[in-house]
This record gives sequence, C-alpha cells and structure tokens, in this order.
Amino acid sequence: MPMIINKNAENKKLKNGILAIASQASKAKRLDPNVINATSGTMKNEDGSLYEFSCVKEVIASMSATEKFAYGDSSGSPTFHTAIYRSLFGEYLEEVSASMTLGCVPTAGGTGGLNLAFSNYVSSGESVLLPCYMWENYLNFAKEFAFSPCLYSLFNAAGKFDIESVREKVEALKKTQSRIPLLINDPCENPTGFCMEDEDYQDLIALSKDDPDHQYVYIIDVAYFDYYDTNPSLIRKRYASFKNLPENAIALFVYSGSKSFGLYGLRIGALVALSHSQEEVNCLVDAGSFCSRVRWSSATTLGMNIIQKLVLNEKYQKPYQEEIRHVCALLQRRSEAFIGSAREAKLPTLPYQRGFFLCVPHDNPEALMNALRQDGVYVIVANGCIRIALSSINLEEAKRLPDIIKNRIDLL
Repeated sequence: MPMIINKNAENKKLKNGILAIASQASKAKRLDPNVINATSGTMKNEDGSLYEFSCVKEVIASMSATEKFAYGDSSGSPTFHTAIYRSLFGEYLEEVSASMTLGCVPTAGGTGGLNLAFSNYVSSGESVLLPCYMWENYLNFAKEFAFSPCLYSLFNAAGKFDIESVREKVEALKKTQSRIPLLINDPCENPTGFCMEDEDYQDLIALSKDDPDHQYVYIIDVAYFDYYDTNPSLIRKRYASFKNLPENAIALFVYSGSKSFGLYGLRIGALVALSHSQEEVNCLVDAGSFCSRVRWSSATTLGMNIIQKLVLNEKYQKPYQEEIRHVCALLQRRSEAFIGSAREAKLPTLPYQRGFFLCVPHDNPEALMNALRQDGVYVIVANGCIRIALSSINLEEAKRLPDIIKNRIDLL
C-alpha cells in the first residue's frame, strides 16, 4: 500500500540533528559530570549553567502582562524595526538610511529569517552559493525549498577568505541563472569560528558592481556578530558597506535574538532588507509578513519587546556591552586553552578567530563523533570535520579535550 503522506514529506528526516544530539549529551552529563558536552551553541557559565544576561532579566521583570503575552503584529512595530536597525548598524545607521531603503520582518529566530530569505529570493531548481563549512540547517533548507547547494571554499591555504573560489562559482552560475544568491555567515562563522576582513566585504560587493547583467542576493547570517570583538563598531562598519551595492543587488541580513541576547528558546529574530529600490523592499516586507502569518503567525511579543527595550533604552546599553565583553572573554580563554592543547597534541584545527565554535578536520567525522561517545565526549559533525562548541564547555574541559580527540583519532 502506498504511503498516505505526500511525496514531498516522505524523505524528510533530520540527520545528526544538533538539537537531538545536544539533548542526548545533556542527559548523559546529568548522569555523569565527567561527560563533555561540546554540542549546542548555547552559552554556558564555567559551572555548566546557562548564561543569563542580567539586563535581559531586568527588562523582563519590568514588563506588563500585555508586553509579554499579547499577540504581536506579523509585520512588527516601527519601534522594533528601529531597534533591529540600530543593533545591526549602530552608529552607521544614519548614513545607511540616507542612501538606501531598509525593511524589516520579525521572525521565529534566525532560522525564521533564513526561511523567508530562501523562500522569497530563491526559486525551485536554482543554485545557492554556500560555504563548504556550514551550519547543517542550510542543507535542510535546500531540501525544503528545492534549491541546489553550490559550495565555495571558505578560506584558502593562507587562511584568508577564498574570494577566488567565490568568483569561480559565480562565473559558473552565471551561465545557467540570472539571479545569484550568495550566503555568508560572518563573523564567528558556524561551525569554524572563521572571520572575514574589510577587504573581503569590498570584494563581495564588487561581484555585483562588475556585473550589471545579473541580479545578486547577498544573504548575510549575522547570528554571532555581537561576539566578534570587544569593539562593536568594527563589524557594523562592514555591514554598513552594503550601502554601496548597485541597483541590481539586495542585501538580506538574518538577525538572531538567540545569540545576541541569550533568548534561545524564545525564537525571536528578524530579516532585514537593504536595497536602492523602495518597491523591492516593500515587496519583501509584504511577502515576509504573509509567510510569517501562515508559518508561525507572528514572532513572540516578549522577544520583540526585550530587544527594543534593551537596544533603544540608554539605561541598558552600557551594562549590555559589559556583559557581551564578559562572554567574549570567556570564549577567548576557552579557545586559547583548546588551541594551545591541540598544538601540543599535534591535533590540527581549522582557522579560528572568534565565536562559539571551532572545528577539527577529519576524513571520517561521523565515525570520530561516534567513537568519542566511548570517552564520554559529545560533538557535532560538519562537512569534513567535527565541531566543538566552546560555548558549552568550561576551561578545564577545553584544556583536556584535544588529547581525548587525538587519542581517539589514533585508535581509529
């Protein structure tokens, strides 16, 4: 008898689902404190408890029931839009707004923003340029929206962004499609912790400037941008450089409240459009609001109000930046401990600069992941490597984990 479920759904199944593996790791660690849970991108304190922003806690305590629980508008409020723009562009917002049109749709986390970007700017059968090391969910989107992943090399032999690989892939795509969708996850890329530089942004923008005959869609996943550096203006200046896009291009910023404010389970984010065309932005906002309504109704009122109060109220700006610097320092100490021990153990790592994750390359990462369970170590598989979540391990675990991994590789 044929399956009753429709054909599109028959073969949908999460493989190596990060959230499922993270749940298994959490259960194992509750039973045995010596287990190392290096799976999920949630920020943990040194004692293993979930890091909670004090200013977020204070904001929630000050809210009325209506501010927390009432239905929100699928399109979001102008105040929420302003808060997202201010968070994303900082001191450069005015110069961006002066030359370009901005639009915003609140979403169910950064994942919701990607959902709107892919569903509205990629057609079935098209190809999308994705980094060779990537968050696994990008490939789930490819299956859901029937587009083909076209992988570019993230960095070259010198450890720099591989713009030549991007150019090569773009040239190949131009032969078969008029629209070129290109995704970058920067800075603090998931899963590698790799960060691009100023000139890399200029090179990406030049792709569309030098090619007026094609349309370019820059999808910028900014989930970890607040953890790039203790100077918050550096990355915002790079994002503001997209004001130099030509008319045949649009930038779509995928914003996540999960990472920037520790609001993981609240599922709050946004998709921000930047374009010369008011009509283009209006179309995205209309389509995005429509899609939001039919997919998750509206983003969480609590999440939207937390973000707008934190970003727009001067009372919280300094305390928030102090907490971000504290988290950055924790991650930095853990990364230095891991990389230092890895160097001593002769365990290779992929280029890492900042962020929640780093990667260890391996020819058979799935076998390595499974074997590490015997050592009480839980990690995630990425393309050609295993991903270590620095965010969820403490300093002591970061120091001893490389030896465990190297010993297991030698046994394999």
